[in-house]
Amino acid sequence: MIGTHESPTMIIGACEWVALPELGIHRLRARVDTGAKSCALHAEAIETFSVDGQDRVRFNVYTGHPEPDGWHPCEARLVGTRRVRSSSGKGQQRFTIRTSIVIGHARWQVDITLADREKMRYRMLLGRTAMEHHALVYPARAFLQGKPRLD
Repeated sequence: MIGTHESPTMIIGACEWVALPELGIHRLRARVDTGAKSCALHAEAIETFSVDGQDRVRFNVYTGHPEPDGWHPCEARLVGTRRVRSSSGKGQQRFTIRTSIVIGHARWQVDITLADREKMRYRMLLGRTAMEHHALVYPARAFLQGKPRLD
């Protein structure tokens, strides 16, 4: 029994195409990981700054397209930092942003930590907190929702 919260509206596979429209990212492959609590996004050249007293962060995300070198510059409001244990078991502080995510036709807000995922096959990890109340995972399949629909 799910309780008083809304039931999930979609079934997703072990990997899905996602969009992060507020960051200008229209398509990115993400690994779905119910063992991970939070989302992580591979980011490089991370720097923090302030605008009118609001903390912000700028960084580059590797998308593979459409930029010739595959890097996409991003900027977002900095929500804070979060202590995260990496897959190797090592704890680290990571910058955290909040942005909208699109999977299939659905869009909702998620918190994402900025991480070094350079050695990982998928540059984004979709953790269970982001999926809660939105998606059920069918791990035997992948890309069940197709490419994100931003219309």
